[in-house]
Amino acid sequence: MSNFFQNLPYKLANFMVGRNGPDALARASLWMGVLFTFLEIITGMGICSLIGMVFLLYFMFRCFSRNIAARARENARYIALTAKPRAAWARFNTRWDQRKTTKFLKCPQCGQSLSVPKGKGTLKITCPKCRNQFTTKS
Repeated sequence: MSNFFQNLPYKLANFMVGRNGPDALARASLWMGVLFTFLEIITGMGICSLIGMVFLLYFMFRCFSRNIAARARENARYIALTAKPRAAWARFNTRWDQRKTTKFLKCPQCGQSLSVPKGKGTLKITCPKCRNQFTTKS
């Protein structure tokens, strides 16, 4: 019996050869399925369970699909559609991580986002984009 469990990773890897596997769109559909299933538990609405099951079935379809070219095109479209929100989320996380040491502000002339160190008193700042100079407290 222990031989079965030792060979299981190799058998699973061999099964997945030539299949799409989990990509970004598949992971998103997995999370949506889990979210809707969780919402069904909280609200008791059966439609949430049905929607969650559809997302989970789509996840399995994408992972086990042998049409890798079609799944790659779909994944590329998904990544292109979600590029701006993901970039905005990454900027938010960066600012959140640096909130104690850095002050973020915008240039009054061109709107360029700038960062200055906190606790340095009054600073004279030159915008790298438009060369506008202004003073601010950090």
